[in-house]
Amino acid sequence: MTDTRVRVDLARMRAVYDATRADATTTPVLSQRAVARIDQDLHMVGRVGRFQLESDEPPSRGGLDQAPAPLQLLLAGAAF
Repeated sequence: MTDTRVRVDLARMRAVYDATRADATTTPVLSQRAVARIDQDLHMVGRVGRFQLESDEPPSRGGLDQAPAPLQLLLAGAAF
């Protein structure tokens, strides 16, 4: 039985990878910018591109536990 659910379009991913790699030869510098500001206590709000991110620390570290801790965000980024 064939699984009809498509989880990853490998052909599309490969095409995007190849295009990005080819573009890197004509555009040698690829940069990203992230900015963050303190919202309240240890709660921070940041932006990366058009996306907004939040971080906070647990109460044991002085935060209010309103968002993932910065280390948790770093780990999530490494998982991707």
